[in-house]
Order: sequence, then structure tokens, then C-alpha cells
Amino acid sequence: MKFSKIKGPKPYKSHPRWSSAALIACPALLMAAPVTSYAQAGQDVKAAVGENEQEVKVQVVTVTGSNIRQAQNSVSSSPITEVGENLIKGTASISIGDTLNGIPSITSGISTSSNNTSVGGDAANVGVATTSLRNLGSARTLVLVNGRRYVSGVSANTGYGVDLNSIPTSIIRRVDVLTGGQSAIYGSDAIAGVVNIITKKDFSGLEVNAFGGGAEAGGAGRKNFDLTYGQNFESGNAWISVGQSRQEALRSSERAFSAYELAYIDANKDGIREAVARRNGPAHVPGAALIAPNGLSIFGNGAPFNTSQPLLNDQFVPQSSADWDNQNNRRFLVPPYQRNYVASGLNFDLSATSHADIELNYTGTTSSVALEPAPVSVVGDIFRVPTGGKTGIDVATSPYFVGSSAGSQLAAALGSNTSLDRVQTFKRLTELGDRTVSNQRHTFRLAAGLTNDLSDTLSLKSSAVYGVTLESQNNTGDFSIPNFRNAVTIAPDGKGGYQCADPIARLEGCVPINPFGTVDSLAGKAGITGFSPNAIKYLKIATGQTGEIKQTVLNSVLSGSLPYAIVDKQPLSFAAGVEYRKEQAEETPDAYRQQGLSRDLQVSAIAGQFNVKEAFAEIEAPVARWLIVDLAARLGSYSTIGTAPTYRLGINAPVMDALRLRGSWSRSVRAPNINDLFSNGSTSTAPTNTDVCNGVTASTSGNLAQNCRSIPAIARRIAANGIYTLVASEANNTRLLQAGSPTLREETANSVTLGAVFTPVRGLSFSADYYDIAIKNGITRDAADVYVKRCYSVAPAGFDPSCGGNLVRDLNDGPILNVSSPLINAANITTRGVDLEVDYARPNLTVAAYANYLNRYDVTNSSGAVEKFVQRPQFPKWRLSLNGTYNFSKQFDLFSQVRYRSATKAFLEANNLSPELNKLDAATYVDVRLNYRLSEATHVYVGVNNLTDVQPDLNPRDPATGTNTEPRAYDVIGRQYFVGLKSKFK
Repeated sequence: MKFSKIKGPKPYKSHPRWSSAALIACPALLMAAPVTSYAQAGQDVKAAVGENEQEVKVQVVTVTGSNIRQAQNSVSSSPITEVGENLIKGTASISIGDTLNGIPSITSGISTSSNNTSVGGDAANVGVATTSLRNLGSARTLVLVNGRRYVSGVSANTGYGVDLNSIPTSIIRRVDVLTGGQSAIYGSDAIAGVVNIITKKDFSGLEVNAFGGGAEAGGAGRKNFDLTYGQNFESGNAWISVGQSRQEALRSSERAFSAYELAYIDANKDGIREAVARRNGPAHVPGAALIAPNGLSIFGNGAPFNTSQPLLNDQFVPQSSADWDNQNNRRFLVPPYQRNYVASGLNFDLSATSHADIELNYTGTTSSVALEPAPVSVVGDIFRVPTGGKTGIDVATSPYFVGSSAGSQLAAALGSNTSLDRVQTFKRLTELGDRTVSNQRHTFRLAAGLTNDLSDTLSLKSSAVYGVTLESQNNTGDFSIPNFRNAVTIAPDGKGGYQCADPIARLEGCVPINPFGTVDSLAGKAGITGFSPNAIKYLKIATGQTGEIKQTVLNSVLSGSLPYAIVDKQPLSFAAGVEYRKEQAEETPDAYRQQGLSRDLQVSAIAGQFNVKEAFAEIEAPVARWLIVDLAARLGSYSTIGTAPTYRLGINAPVMDALRLRGSWSRSVRAPNINDLFSNGSTSTAPTNTDVCNGVTASTSGNLAQNCRSIPAIARRIAANGIYTLVASEANNTRLLQAGSPTLREETANSVTLGAVFTPVRGLSFSADYYDIAIKNGITRDAADVYVKRCYSVAPAGFDPSCGGNLVRDLNDGPILNVSSPLINAANITTRGVDLEVDYARPNLTVAAYANYLNRYDVTNSSGAVEKFVQRPQFPKWRLSLNGTYNFSKQFDLFSQVRYRSATKAFLEANNLSPELNKLDAATYVDVRLNYRLSEATHVYVGVNNLTDVQPDLNPRDPATGTNTEPRAYDVIGRQYFVGLKSKFK
């Protein structure tokens, strides 16, 4: 290969506002470039079709995918999907996360409906929205703002990811989605790709936007108001934007499909679960419930407790009655949140060859959610009998039961052993109010850049980014377990009544309570019928936490072109630079939850930091008239894992005017983040399928069944009932502790993309891109059921019922109480598929169609078992999106979007659900917006989202709390209307 030195004129003139990641974009090349355009702006379309023969001006815009300064005819070797401002406004979204979730290659990581719990570590993420490219998770999806990193907004104890709710939609110009491993360009976390949010710049004049909307069926209203003012001056531009957005609540009880917690049962006893019923639990009711070993079920007042399980009709209305508590009465489909923001930008020329830019952003969000009042079992939660504790309460002699109807019935049912330890006691603490969480987040970010043109073909750009997220959480409805224990341990007070038995507890304010509802007992007749105001004051505690996440990034890039060429005097382009990044986080929960002394799930404190120093380089080499080769490499030195190299090869082949081929191969890494390394553990409720012994009989064969039967409590239940079957309250109360590990290594990924762009005529473009991502040593924790199954499937001679101290069972009845699963480098993940796109443009019409076909998504866990995900609810084979804008006249234009996802299944493996219940139906959503121009300055618009009011299908496997469905796949709100106004004055 022969290099030739270029003589004569310079390849191209440098612009004083060149960015190290900039592309001069000519709208006339709209359909020729392989950068995919999602709802293109009107001015680009006009240029593409030559309307009114307007002069097309060359502009400088941020480009995603390279640090190389590129000329106007340069293109990316990786496909880029562009989400335009028109699409964001077309659905009146107040969260960019909702807009991105409509792109076929993207799903929500955390959304308002998928995380609506007020317990455990996850409560800290109420009000957060994250994104997941290729379903690989928010930690493997690098989110940038204007090509620069953005501080995480996810609780450090639970994960890592940019909170998209902290980035107001009103300042977003577009979003570029770059697929494939991009660590060689951007560093760690870009295994799945990059989501680059481009904000507005060079704003001049005053713009006011306001809109509001709500659901036809009620609830989930949203409102937005923002104001932006900018001014050009001799050497630059300055602007400021302020605004407020508000999402109102939608209760689970306000929609039929989520009004009750559901169960799926075998009503006709043929071995197939074909019927939808109310969940047979929980028994935590305001008046207290008591269940004896022989099945006696009564309220605290002695009345019978109806344990039947009503079937539901096709309108989700129960066909009979039951006394189980319906927790969905108080739960949320959409929790409320509010965002207030101030954003500003300044860019100016320092000289003819240097330029500076500054971005300043502040966002304050408040969010809240509530669950039903705290459940309590005196036997299980307060005295912890399942793990070896004793209540010390004898039903035959305790003043809580002597003389009561309930006491008489229990004594008869218990026989000679009348210890309360043998009774299941349930109570919903309505006296303490709902369990609520109120989160406040403050996100501050300062980014500054300095660009110096060293020559006509050489530029040095340096930048600095500092970001911080401050979080404050306040919870209500919880209580102190030690204080509750004191208040239920009573003794005569010598005056005909009762008092707390512990004299020190009495000095601290202890007042007796009656959590059994036995108002006709000796204690009840003495006035201890429930919870007095003084007792509530003694029990009730305020919990919460504070957190801080910090990010510092320093970057310097030298880029330009070299006076050498391989072919046709086309210069070699390059970029080389260094980067320093530091990540810090700490979170401090209240002392009660840290020590496990509250009813809420235990949460530990976390504190940690790491830094990385990196050097990187890129080169773009035209090696033939029809072939350009991109090479990139990056070497990072981490304070935690040591050295991690990444590299990338890209090809861009315009083989003819109408056909361009492109492809890339890359090695990417994801270094463990602060949560991965330093989390001491947050507790959540494990899935209901965690206990793999559920369903084992005396005749079930295999190591797993034999090991299950070796556990005395399980053996006793099999002997008594013929089968070990969990009741709902047992399956739903296993606590899962999730912790990090300081010994984790980086995960690596090999990514391949191959594609083609075909433009047969001007204004029409087709593209197809194949992708294959293979992750090794993925940072993961085995699913709770997978972990337990592996432990219980060993040969009986080597079986450890505690799984190395990570599993605790109820010593009396057998169900799993606690299971812990630390992070490990074990998963291998392979995903592959095809992205398709069609773009069409005419003077008054633009149409874009996008599709993703998912061919494979397999996860190999630490035991070597392969779990397949294609056609699970979050992994449909097909996702499509079609959007377009039609200008009827100078006054009217119509925007419409159609989104489709193919049918999926709750379980891919053999199961006992009927095919109808196991299948989650395909869904098609239609959104429309009509815009009317009152004048050049003012527009008004009306729109409808989910025009056909498509209802979500049920997810019988793992529905989000309070939803009975998968809200990251289905719309849970229903048909929504909105109306808005936009005015801009120069």
C-alpha cells in the first residue's frame, strides 16, 4: 500500500466552531447518508426535496460515533438512529424515556410503572427513568449529553444509570442512538451502544411552551410549562431555559385489569391453570386474622375468615367473596412526580482560532409512591419463630386470648400444645397509615469545552464535566420491631389492667397493644383493644436515607487530517486524546433499616469510588475510491481492575451511488461500577418461584426432590398433605439480599454489525443492519430460583440445606425466609438480530418506518445452563415503529405514529398454564397530533396517544407491583388526550 503526500490546497478549511466530535451536515444529503433519521425536522425535508429551491446552508452539528473531525460527505460505519424533536413533541412526552421506549432497539430499564414500590432499596429509585439498548441493561448503555458523560441518577445501592427524568424534553433537539460496542470511542459502559442526547444551542428570541393532558378513563394527567430565552452577540450566543413538568398519579384500583392481585388456577382440576382468580392472600387484614395448624381460619373477633378464592369474569369482577386483603386497593400504576429545571448555555469565540462553550444544568425532581399499610405477623416478624424464636404466649393462659371467642376456638384446634408459636397471626397496621416514600433528587451538571484550531487541518479540544446527584428519601408507615415486641409482651399492672412487662420499656414510653383483634379477651375488656395514640407514638418510626453521586471527567482530543493519502488525494483523518474520569457515591439509610430493626426490608450503607485514566486514538483511512476504513483503540487504567484495552474496526463502502455497505467489529468492556463493587446489600422480595421444593411429593424423583425431603419441615408437610405446596403468603414473603463484590473483573464483549443503505431515487432510502453482540464474564447474579435450584440439585451426599449460609428456611413450616445472591463474573450473553429502516420524503410528507427482528437472546448462567429470552414479554421477535408528518397547508400539519410489538409468552419452557394465559398478545398503538399555526409565532395543537385504547395483557410470570402486567412492554394508562401551545418571538 503506497502513501502519497498531498500537495496544493488544504483538504478543507477549518471552521472556528469545530467540535472534536462534529460533522458538517448538508441537508441535501439527507437520503444519501446512512445516518438514520427518526422524524426528520421540516427544514431537512425541504432541503432533501428542493422545495422552493431554498439555499442549503452548511451547518455544524454534533455527531455521534467518532472523535474525528469529519467533512460533510463523511458517514458512520455504524448505524445511527436519530430521534428528532418532532417525535418528542408529537406525543407530548414529559420524559425522554417514554419517547425512547418507542424505538424498536430500546426498552425501558426503570420506568415509573415498573418501579412503584415503597419498600427496600428499590424505593430509592421511585421517580427514576433509565433506558436499555438491546435489552442489555442501563449499565451497558452509555448515555451522553452533547457527546459528554452524564452523572448517574440511580441509587448506588441498586444499580447505575442516567436518570432520564433529570433531562427535560424541552431542551432536547434530537437523540442519536448508536448501536454496537463503542468502548474504543467512548470508554466503559458502551457495550450495547450509545444514546447521545443533543440539546438546543444558539437559541435566539423567546419561546414559550405549555401543554396538558390526561387519560379518558381518569388519572395519569400530565402538565408542562417551559420558557426559553436566548440572544446572539458579536462573538457567540447565550441562552437560558426554565420549566416545570408534572406527572399525576394513577392508582391500580382505577383500572379493571389491576384492581385486584391475580392468581391463575386450575378451576376444572385437569392439571392446567386456565382460570383467572383473586390471589388467595394475604391474610393481613385490619381486624387481624388467625390461622391454626388444622386449617381453622378466623378473625380476631372469632368470626370465620373466608379463605375461598373467587374467580374473575372477563371484566375482572370477582364472582364470589373472600376475606383476603386486596393490596392493589392502595397501590399505583403510575406514581406521581414533578420536575423543575433551569438550563443554560454559553458559547463564544475567544479569538479567530479558539472557541469556548459552557453548559449548566440543574434539575430538581420530587416523586412519591405508597403501598398498603405495613403487614405484621407477631409470630413471624416480631418474635421470629420461623428462625428459632419463641413468643412466650400461651393461648390457654394469655390475657390476649382468655375469655375470647377466638381464644376458645384456637385452644380447641391446638390440642395439648397451645403455644401461639403454632398459630399464623396476621394484621394490617392501618393505624400507622400507608407505607409511603417521598424522594427528592437534585441533579447539577457543569460542562465546559475549549476548542483551539492549531492550523487549517488540526484542532485541539479540551473539556471538563462535573456532575452530582443528591438524593433525600423520607418514608412513613414503618415501626420498630423491638418496640412492638415490648408492647405485645404484657403483665398485670396491679390495678386490674395490663402494662408492658419490661420496666425500662415503660420508662421509654411503652404502651400495651392488641394486634390480635381479640376485643372480647381479658386484655380487650381491660381497654387494650388495638393501638392507642400513645402506643402508635411509641411504635412508629421515620425512616429514609440520603445519597450523593459524583462524576468528574477531564478530556483532551487532538484531531484533524494528515497531509498523506492512500488514494485520490483523500486525506487520512485522525483523533488522539486522553481522558480522566472519577466516580464517587455514598448512601446512608436510617439506622433502623441498616440493623434490620424495622418492618421494612433491610438496606445497608454504601460508600465507594474509583478512577480511570485512558488514552485513545482513531484513524479514518480511504483505501480505495469505494472503501473507507476506520480504526480505533483505547487503553484504560482503572484503580479497581487494572488495565483494560478496547479496539474497533469499521468499514464504509460506497460501492455505487445508490448503494453503501457498512460494517464494524469491536471489542468492548464494562468495568464494574460502584454498585457492583461496593454494595453491602439491599433487600427486596424474591420472585414467587424461588422455592424449588414447591410441588415436591413423596414420589417425586431426582436429587432435587430427595434433598427437599431431607429437610424436616418439608418432610412433615409432605407426610401430612401428600405434597409440599406453598400458600400465597409464604411464596410472596421470601427476602432476597443482593450485594456487590470487590473482586469483580470487567466484562468483555465482541460486537459485529453488517449493513447496507440503498437509495434508489432521491427521497427514498432503505437500510438493513445485522448485529451480533457476545458478552463474556458478564457481571450478574443468578436469579433466585436458579441459585436455589443449583444448590438443591447436587448429589444428596454433598447437599447443604443452607447453600453455604446463603439460605434460611422456616424451621417449623419449611418456606424460604431469606436468600442472598452476590454478584459474580459468570454470565455469557449473546444477542443478535436485524434492524430495518425505510425513509421517504416529499415536500409535504415525511414517513419513516423502523423495525427490529430479534433472532437470539441467550444467557448462560454460572452452572452452564442456557436460558432463552426471545419471545419473553420484554423480548418480542418483532418491534416496529412507523411515523410521519403531513402538511395539509401552511396552517395545518398532522403527525402520526404507529408502534407494534409481536406476541410473547410468559414461559417459554413447559408449564401448566393454558396456552391462552401463557400468551401475551401482540399490541399496536396509534398516536396522533394535529398542529395549527395561528401565526408565524404561535402554534396550537391537540393530540391523542393510544388512540384505539389498547389494554395491556396479563403477565402471569413476573408482573410489576400493582400492575398484573409488564408496563415496560404495554401501556397501562389507556387512551390519553393532550392540548398545547407554542409561541416563539424574535
